[in-house]
This record gives sequence, structure tokens and C-alpha cells, in this order.
Amino acid sequence: MKQLFYNANIVLPNAITSGSILVDDGVIEALFLKDTEILNLDAKMIDCHNLYLGPGFVDIHVHGGKGIDFVSAPAEDIVKGIDYHLTMGTTSLTPSCLSIPFSHVPQAIENAKKAAKMVKGTVPGFHVEGIYFCEQYRGGHLKEYLRTPDPKDYMPIIENYGDFITEWTLAPELSGSIDLIKRCSESGIITSAGHSQADYDTIMEAIDAGLTHSTHFACVMGNLRFEALGKSSGKGFAPGLLETVLLDDRLTTEVIADGHHLHPAIIKLAVKCKGTDRVCIVSDCMMGAGLPAGEYLIGGQDCIVEHGLAIIKDRPEVIASSVTPIIDMLRFVVNCCSIPLTDAWKMAALTPARIINADKKKGSIKQGKDADFLLLNNNLDICCVYTSGKLAWGEDFYSTG
Repeated sequence: MKQLFYNANIVLPNAITSGSILVDDGVIEALFLKDTEILNLDAKMIDCHNLYLGPGFVDIHVHGGKGIDFVSAPAEDIVKGIDYHLTMGTTSLTPSCLSIPFSHVPQAIENAKKAAKMVKGTVPGFHVEGIYFCEQYRGGHLKEYLRTPDPKDYMPIIENYGDFITEWTLAPELSGSIDLIKRCSESGIITSAGHSQADYDTIMEAIDAGLTHSTHFACVMGNLRFEALGKSSGKGFAPGLLETVLLDDRLTTEVIADGHHLHPAIIKLAVKCKGTDRVCIVSDCMMGAGLPAGEYLIGGQDCIVEHGLAIIKDRPEVIASSVTPIIDMLRFVVNCCSIPLTDAWKMAALTPARIINADKKKGSIKQGKDADFLLLNNNLDICCVYTSGKLAWGEDFYSTG
């Protein structure tokens, strides 16, 4: 039977409007902005009581949650971690790799593919983050697993899993990276500059080769360079990766909006320079998300989680991913960065969906798209989560017949 979700404050990419959505067989059949249009519809009526109704979040960079590590866990456990993020409003999620032995990457992707068939939400694909990084900018990744791109390593991955890999993060300045970017582009895989100190000219070459994205803006990202700009020994200033990301509209980027990785002003700077169509929110969560303070593992390293922050135990100056789900980041962006709710929600749903080319079905409340959406109250607390029109989390106390 069709479902009509009425009496809602519908969050669209550029506005919030009172209205209703008609769902049929898991897809949004129609969007109504006038009450008269919903009279005499043969559908199950669900009163949303003026709650916000907006698209489910799309997290394109997340390593785990609720004690589950998406790289090392079997498929059944990955499902449990994804289910945790679903309760936090993330209806589409790409499990993300990190620096591990390269021989372990195929199994991590295989497990994610198996999990994708068992989850209530959607797993659009897998994000390969790690391995091809600048050692100086490795951040929380172990240096013993870093290497330079070699076709003998990466081509079997692309050939066997290219249709499931949504994104590959790498340092463009490494020998062989440009060729990898070209290979990924030919296979429809998004490439992203991250954990890198590439200079402007290298980024331009990478963009020409197919680079379109940049990973966790400002974090382990090379910035303003002091170097000779000509034949003289005198040094001037040149853009690094950070400034180039802000400057070039061909690149999208992402922010970890947990209040620890980035000052609110840095998030506002990224949005001011690039706009919400080119900046998305990512959780970058590790297995400690959703668990009490304590010690957890990430990429073979001990982490301490306390005060909402994960740090590497033997390198306490290094933040190890986050433990903050997208819903809490949405609130932070709205309340601490003074970004309107419509823009913040777009950064958490439509923009990331566009970045990985999943926006035909995900990311906004629109006719023909999957009925993945949330109901939030005025405090931006989650009341219900729906995937394909079915209640995935929360109480179905809104049905009226």
C-alpha cells in the first residue's frame, strides 16, 4: 500500500516547506506542497506532526562504529556497525579502508560487498583510503604500510572491484599516482587528494588526469609553501594543497565537523570559498563511535577515546579519525558554524551523494528518488529513520491508518 507522510516540514536543498510526500514501493512518487492535493488518496496516512522531514545522510568516509572496524571485521559484523550509523541517520554509507597490508585490501572489499546485501540502508561502494600517502602527512596511519602506486598492485583491485569502489584517496605527488588517477577515472572511480603535500602544479596535473575530490579538508593537508618561484634563490609564497582546493572549483572537499578536527571558522572558510555544493560533511568515524570512553584499535594502533575524541596512544598529538556520527556534526555545523539547516543538511546528504555519483537515487527529497529520510524535532534529535519507505529505526507512532 502507498504511504503518505503528511504534515511535515520538508527539508529541500534550498528551502524548508510544509508539505507531504507520497511513497510507493520504496520510492518517492510525489511531493505535495498543498493540503488539497492529498485529499482522497488511497494510501496509509502517516502524520509527521510538523517534524523536519529530510533525506537520509550519506557518509562517504567512515571506518567503523559501535566496536566494529570496517577493514578487519567479517561481513556480519560490518552490518552491525552500519546499523549503528543508521540509527544516527546515515542511510547510505561507504565503508572506508586505511593503511593496511595491501594484500588485505581485497578481503576488506569482499566483506563490504557481502555486508551491502544484508543491511537495511545502502552501501554504494567502498572507499580506499590509505597506502598511497605522503609519509610526513600520514596522520593516524602506520608508516610501515605506506607505498607508492604500482600497477601490479592496484590493477587487480580495479579490475576485480572497480564497479564497487566509489573513491580512492591518494597523495598525487607520489611517483605513479598520476597513472593511478587516470586508471581510476577510466573505471569510474573517484580519486581524491589526501594525506598529501602536493604543490599547485602537481594538483593541476592530477586534475587534468581526473582528480575531482579532496579528503578531510585542512587535516594532514599541505598548505602555503615558501619556496623559490623563479631562478633566483629568493623565496616567495605558493599555494599548497589546501589553498588549491579552495581556489579550484573542479575539486570538491569534505569537513570532519566534530569540533576537534576543525575550528568552526575553518569550516566557514571552506563553505565561503567553495559553497555547499562542493563541501560535504563526513564522519571519518572509527570503531569507538557509539561506545564509552576507553581504548580501541584503529589500523593496528591503540587509541584512547575520551571527551568525544580519539587519539593515537603513543602519539597523543595525532587525532585518530572521529567518534562523532553525522547527526552530531549536523548540529555542530548549524549551531557553531551558523550555517542554515538547509545548507547543512545538503552537505550531509545531497553533496556527498553527488560526489560519488549516487545522487540519482539518494541525497534529497525528490520524485523518483529512494524514500530514505529522517524525521527530526526542533532540537535536531532523530525521531525516526526510514529506508526505502520502511521504518528502520524509531517508533512508528505517527501512523493514523
